[in-house]
Amino acid sequence: MKKIIAVILLLSIFTFLAISSILRKSGTCDEIAHHIPSGVVFLEKGDLKMATDSPPLAKYLVAAPVVLFLKPTLPDNKDIWRNQDRAAFSRDFFFKYNKNAKAMLFASRLVVIIFGIILGLLLFIWASRMYGERIALFTLFIYSFSPTILAHARLATTDLITAFFMLLSLFTFWSFIKKPCMINIFLAGTSLGLAQLSKYSMLILYPIFIILYIIAIIKDKKVFKSPRTFNLLLIFLISIFIIWAGYGFKTEPILVNAMRAEEKLEFVSGMAQKIFPSNPGAINPALESFLMKFPMPLGEHILGLFGVLRHSYEGHLTYFCGQWSLKGNPLYFIVSFLLKTPIPIIVLFIMGLILSIRKKLSINDYFLILPFFIYFIIASGSNLQVGIRHLLPIYPLCFMISARSIEFFKYKLLKIVIIVSCVWLILSTLMTWPNFLSYFNEIAGGPDNGWRYLRDSNIDWGQDLPLLKEYMDKNDIKEIKLAYFGEGMPEQYAIKHKGIFGKEKQAPEYDIYAVSVNSLDSIEWTKQYKPIAKAGYSIFIYDLRGKK
Repeated sequence: MKKIIAVILLLSIFTFLAISSILRKSGTCDEIAHHIPSGVVFLEKGDLKMATDSPPLAKYLVAAPVVLFLKPTLPDNKDIWRNQDRAAFSRDFFFKYNKNAKAMLFASRLVVIIFGIILGLLLFIWASRMYGERIALFTLFIYSFSPTILAHARLATTDLITAFFMLLSLFTFWSFIKKPCMINIFLAGTSLGLAQLSKYSMLILYPIFIILYIIAIIKDKKVFKSPRTFNLLLIFLISIFIIWAGYGFKTEPILVNAMRAEEKLEFVSGMAQKIFPSNPGAINPALESFLMKFPMPLGEHILGLFGVLRHSYEGHLTYFCGQWSLKGNPLYFIVSFLLKTPIPIIVLFIMGLILSIRKKLSINDYFLILPFFIYFIIASGSNLQVGIRHLLPIYPLCFMISARSIEFFKYKLLKIVIIVSCVWLILSTLMTWPNFLSYFNEIAGGPDNGWRYLRDSNIDWGQDLPLLKEYMDKNDIKEIKLAYFGEGMPEQYAIKHKGIFGKEKQAPEYDIYAVSVNSLDSIEWTKQYKPIAKAGYSIFIYDLRGKK
């Protein structure tokens, strides 16, 4: 009974922190420009090739309450939602065709919060089966007070949903290794397929499963002699069937009806020429004919993978320790993890790793440690490095490893370390509310200084319009000069503003300015003046009415 009460209490705190904080946050870039409008188009129009930047499952989920309960309006003209500038269509969807943007945003975010609660329960259940209820409760405690989890567990994006399905896949595959019955094979295959439908990066689970399977064989010779030897292929086949089901069992040529088909064809042709440089004249026509005319299942999924490969090859403009670059930095995620993860969790994580190694790694430990580090290493080699959210799928594994540190509680000094870490985690998270997205730990100098090291979704995703309005009201500011990074509409929050253009970017006038963190480098004079205040750490406010 005490265990149930503790679980309910921790998840209630988690839910309260998540819901209470989103009430003070505007829509983020990806929520407004991508996931919710695209999901509505998927469900209402069935046009899955309208947006292939991510698989459709998370978009289905966040758009479902909007479609079911809020009955959104979509234009009948297909060319409107297939606008080359998808962000332009998305803004029109929220603020032109529909007049209930806040309600749609809140409904979509509630779906992700529910998944956050279920993810917490899954963590508790798996940790209980692996290490017992004591470690499971500690795992759930760390999860419930993690600012990184709280930041994304209340946003209608793919990251938390992907974290759930990755953990579910690992849990069901672990269950299959422990007991290779048909129901566990089916559950492992289904979960793996759902993970693939949540994010393309989950493709990494296939080699991870193979490695874990080989380790299971080495650890237990009976595995090799049992029927399980051939069941891994069956799990993979079931997952592919689930992926296909996620696209409605469609069969059509990959590039037919695709957005920017010519660009994608050019990219694939370029890749083919690098692989087969000797005869490009024969390869290109054959490739074009195949992609444009040959019907095949999973065309939308393959098309999306092409897009991700192209995006990764071209890179994404990223800010890292004072520099903007299109190329990824191998240190980006190491630094992000060290600055965006609470120090108490880092300490507990190191203690948990030490304990696992001291006790000689079991198959349970491998299921946590190997996926964590493989995913981390692969992400560090990518050119797509726009935030700690890309590591979110492995944070639950981090918490389970960290929770093993509780076994050191019998040592007096380490007992003090664990207690201090717990109190520290609670206080730092509560003090960050409601600005979990902008959280940075004490190594970075807290959220007040995090912008010096990392930008984009690490601190500024366009979420702080309500806090800017709150500051203006408190200080009787009727109008402000605004350089806003985001897809939200300041007018929706009754923010009267003017833009910052031309010479005013080099030299300010005698006025009050608000500048988003991601726009700081485009407003040159921000290097000379200190902000008098910050709205949620992501919008800097300058009062230059008395400047010299």
